[in-house]
Amino acid sequence: MPRKRRRHGEPRSLPIRVVQREDGSRALEVGGVTQSVSVPDDEPVADGEPQPGPRGGYWGLMLPPGCPRRALLLGLGGGAVATLLARRCPGVAITGVERDPGVIAIGRESFGLDALPRLTIEEADAFAWMEARAGDPQLPGDSEPGERYDLICVDLFEAGRLAMGTLTTRFLRQVAALLTPGGVATINLMVTGRTNEQVHRIERVFTIQRRLRTHGNLILHLTPLDSASQLSHN
Repeated sequence: MPRKRRRHGEPRSLPIRVVQREDGSRALEVGGVTQSVSVPDDEPVADGEPQPGPRGGYWGLMLPPGCPRRALLLGLGGGAVATLLARRCPGVAITGVERDPGVIAIGRESFGLDALPRLTIEEADAFAWMEARAGDPQLPGDSEPGERYDLICVDLFEAGRLAMGTLTTRFLRQVAALLTPGGVATINLMVTGRTNEQVHRIERVFTIQRRLRTHGNLILHLTPLDSASQLSHN
């Protein structure tokens, strides 16, 4: 039987599995790359400066100090960030956007997503979801989104590669448009030969408040530039 060809622009279907580790933890692998890990019951969650974890991973570094009231996670995965955030801030309302129904199902079955009472899961492509809510922040009528978030975490990868479109100026401006005044965006990057270029693209829209490194990940904590500054960077 001939293989079904993927249409242009259609996301790849990647193998998903849960791996049991020697230390008793579980890892969610997508395309052979660890996307999420289980969070131990005794995992410390710092309420000050961001700390790595679980097990030295980058997920803990995605959380800023303090507790947001509303958080948006673009790339929910198995929910490591959502679990850490919910434990630190029981009152936070979390919206997690994840396009792969297989990942969502495993997150519910093996990583306790249904135990997070204020988590709303949106099965959707993050770029389409943002387009529907933020539109083009430069166009009249599209710059006043109805719902905003104190924290937006951007963790969009496909088999270890940053998803195409994550660092476009349009998408980054959509993220900025959905932040509350004083809100923070955090983004996960893999450290590669292109990292400096990627950081430069982010700085067209955001000011970098923190650069946090663990293993091969670079986590940036960001606040939006004002509109005039964004235009001057382009």
